[in-house]
Amino acid sequence: MIRSFRIWLWSAVSELEYRLYPWKTDTPPEWVDERYIPPPNYEQNFNDDWLKSHDDKINRLQQEMIWVQQEIHKLHLELRTGE
Repeated sequence: MIRSFRIWLWSAVSELEYRLYPWKTDTPPEWVDERYIPPPNYEQNFNDDWLKSHDDKINRLQQEMIWVQQEIHKLHLELRTGE
């Protein structure tokens, strides 16, 4: 019983694998190259976009830190004058 279930499960997974990865050689079909191979400058553009996004995040954090420091300074002055 368990053995027949394991065989059935193995065949189902094998069929799923065949449908997901239809070629059986090391080289994929030509249509895969056209659809999934990135353009030549892809890596450089990706790195530039990644650096720009991090630069934007750092700038935003710096602005928030400056705002927090200003608010702390205002609260400190209020406490000193309110004593």
